[in-house]
Amino acid sequence: MVMEKLRGLSNKIIEPIAKLFQNSRISPNIITVFGLLAMVGASVSTAVVGYFDLHPAYLNITIGFIFLSGFFDLLDGGVAKFTGQKTKFGGVLDSSCDRLSDAFFIMGLIFGNFLNPPSYVPFIGNSFTWGIILGFLGIMGAFMTSYIRSRAEIEGVKMAGVGWIERGERLSVFFIGTILEMWFHDLGYGVMFWIFLGLTILMHVTAMQRITHARKELKTIDAGASNASKAPAVP
Repeated sequence: MVMEKLRGLSNKIIEPIAKLFQNSRISPNIITVFGLLAMVGASVSTAVVGYFDLHPAYLNITIGFIFLSGFFDLLDGGVAKFTGQKTKFGGVLDSSCDRLSDAFFIMGLIFGNFLNPPSYVPFIGNSFTWGIILGFLGIMGAFMTSYIRSRAEIEGVKMAGVGWIERGERLSVFFIGTILEMWFHDLGYGVMFWIFLGLTILMHVTAMQRITHARKELKTIDAGASNASKAPAVP
């Protein structure tokens, strides 16, 4: 929701860069795939740093990959607009790559042990099993928020800006969360665990907000269609 309101500002920043691609052979779809590959890089670097217990400073690699992924995510739409290459398939590819990006990064957090509850949490501290559970709840939340929007829009419901957590917010939380984890990892606070737990809760709240909004709007649409069918035929 917040990022949706900032989209106009981000478009103004991206516009001059996107215009550079007007005479190039690089299509928006290629840029979309680059964004996915950057997030795969973020996932792998996160998993390696956590699994092998490397110095937290190596998370700078992850931060760089997340930044690149977000940049490509903004750029592909701008290039599609200014080069006249906006297609329905491009939208499908972009949405699919976004879902894969979310899943890959969360898997990186799981295998890097960043989602394990910190040791001071009673009964479940440092449990890899609970890290897996939290990770899959996060993947479910990310997928459901996107699916509900897509399905509702197919039925004619405007869903832009509905809900607290959209793709832009998720990417921002991944970016900021990784920075904070890098700074405070050695203190044992479990920063990423708590940030991701909060994000997961908000994603599921967003899913409920969207399905509630869709239900309300679709009831209005269905009522209008029902009234139209009952209207007397014009002779």
